[in-house]
Amino acid sequence: MITTIQFKTLDDLFQFYNNHLFEGKLPECIVNMSRKGGSYGFFAADRWKGDSMQKKIIHEISINPDFMDRPDKEWHSTLVHEMCHLWQHDFGNPSRNCYHNKQWASKMIQVGLMPTDTGEPGGKQTGQQMSHYVIEGGLFDKVFNALGADELENLRLKYRPLPASFRMLPAPVPPPGKSADTEKAEDKEGDWEKSGKRKRYTCGCGNHVWGKSGLWIRCEECNMLFLED
Repeated sequence: MITTIQFKTLDDLFQFYNNHLFEGKLPECIVNMSRKGGSYGFFAADRWKGDSMQKKIIHEISINPDFMDRPDKEWHSTLVHEMCHLWQHDFGNPSRNCYHNKQWASKMIQVGLMPTDTGEPGGKQTGQQMSHYVIEGGLFDKVFNALGADELENLRLKYRPLPASFRMLPAPVPPPGKSADTEKAEDKEGDWEKSGKRKRYTCGCGNHVWGKSGLWIRCEECNMLFLED
């Protein structure tokens, strides 16, 4: 029952924004949740195929639940961001290798989201890895702000993820012949710098930390996870 409630809400959100931002023209899509890398969400074309009775191919949009503790408007905008990818796949000309091109950027702006590679005003509108911010007074902003309290409550997930203030992946098992202490010594800061294993992470407010790949760290200032650059 819980699963039904959760995923019905995601489907209702898709239908709501499809009707209000895309004139109801987007095809049916499976919307689910997935903790993929450090991304807010992703679009995957032609990911599902019906059985012998339903032969049509269905796209997938997945939202990362680790970022659903943001305000509703912010993570709803992630869904719309991915819906723009769906629109371009079916009605436009997407670039290869997940490049965000000018056509996609134009559609984003049309629905009320400003594409930017930095997540802030002034960033590039096209590129390989893109974020966005809500355009004040834009279509998405108006549609969301027009929601009444009861409507918004009906479109809100009944179960939200618990915030992970600091989560790390399990430490690797030392290879045969090496002790855990030996591995730990190789992980010292100086060794990371020499080996190039240190990665830079950036949070929503622009702060940076450095560490191993695969860390999960939340900024206390903006309450957003640090993403690996």
